[in-house]
Amino acid sequence: MFTIILAVCFVPVWFALYIFMRNMVKPKKNIVIGVTLPHNAQSDAETLAICASFKQWLSIVMMPLLILMIPPFFIESMGASMTWLMTWCLLVIAGSTAVFARHRHRLILLKREKNWYSAATGRALVDIKAAALPQNKIKGIWFLPPVIVSMIPFVYSFFSSSGFDMVLNSGVFAGLTLTFWLFYHVIFRLRSEVVNENLSLTAALTRVRRYNWGKFWLIATWINGALALCTWLLADNVTAYLFFIIGYTVIFILLALHTELNARIAQQKLTSSDTGNLYLDEDDYWFWGMFYHNPNDSHLMVNDRIGMSMSVNLARPAGKVIMGFAALCIVALPFFGIWLWSEELTPTRLILSETTLIARHTGNRYTIQVGEIESIELIEELPSMVRVAGTGLDNLLKGNFRAGPLGPSRVNLQPGDPPFLVIQSGGNTYLLNDADSSVTRDVYSRIRR
Repeated sequence: MFTIILAVCFVPVWFALYIFMRNMVKPKKNIVIGVTLPHNAQSDAETLAICASFKQWLSIVMMPLLILMIPPFFIESMGASMTWLMTWCLLVIAGSTAVFARHRHRLILLKREKNWYSAATGRALVDIKAAALPQNKIKGIWFLPPVIVSMIPFVYSFFSSSGFDMVLNSGVFAGLTLTFWLFYHVIFRLRSEVVNENLSLTAALTRVRRYNWGKFWLIATWINGALALCTWLLADNVTAYLFFIIGYTVIFILLALHTELNARIAQQKLTSSDTGNLYLDEDDYWFWGMFYHNPNDSHLMVNDRIGMSMSVNLARPAGKVIMGFAALCIVALPFFGIWLWSEELTPTRLILSETTLIARHTGNRYTIQVGEIESIELIEELPSMVRVAGTGLDNLLKGNFRAGPLGPSRVNLQPGDPPFLVIQSGGNTYLLNDADSSVTRDVYSRIRR
């Protein structure tokens, strides 16, 4: 069940990348496949041939990768499924990027051969008047309700006896909702959408980006606030919790896809009739057409050339740090799956000495003083388990859970290998077992004696 849900959440990644990449051949702000071209060059036979080749090779590379999404639906191991999907994500990103970079290079060579350069190439186009345009911001009152709603679980958990893990979880949701609100204001600190000397066009493009950016973060704030409240109210209903998480993921991806395409379509329409020779040409500052490096630009964050998103300026030290961290996270994706796989394959262990009981799983998880054990019970079936913080796999439960009538519990067990020990000690409830049922029973008998 969990592996199927996981696979379903990854499927939109392929469609989003494929759609975005194919959209690169449509001229927006004089840019085709990451290359700035004059209006007449955009319909040149050689340009169109490169665009056709780009779409063909994109399909050749991406279609087999879509087929590789099928196996995770039949893999029972969460770790194995996660490893497969994370590696698959890297292949999708690397494959589509390689096709884009190759055809962009071909188009750059054609541009040099035909001398398709703007009269402003090598010069900065700055529209001083655009900076004075009125900034029509969404009123903060529209963001406030979801922020307040997302704070309710956090405040309740903080002032009640819900425990640190519940405070942390609800705090993450509240922090994300507030961060979404703050992200909305970032767009107004970036430079205007300068394409040429046409002030009206600059103003229109700037409004398009800010409108779509604002719409995205406003809806995202409301979605996150609703999810924070629903997951708190339905924390004991695992099925409902999972469906809310899936729905949130799907809606968020569709929202991002819809907003990005809307921004690109508007940019395409607004710049399709521009035929001037004086237009912005920053090709030399965009490595592979994707990574911005301009020592003459003091901005850390800049608008992406098309669409509504942003990039960091790699010429700034902070930009290098941010990009390096992002690249490290992406490359490390498969290793997270491998770690999860090792978690699944490692059995839980109970080690009892004269003075202590140690619950182990990839290290000592809990150490309980035998003399401080208030009660111990052996059960064959687990109560309803709801994870608060920790690992919740089909064959491994580890961390802090709410365990039905037992309440908040510290757990380290394999649910498919009964029996289980329920231990009260030091004001805490522990649910433990050894992968070998005979060891669990022996530990129970020895402590009882």
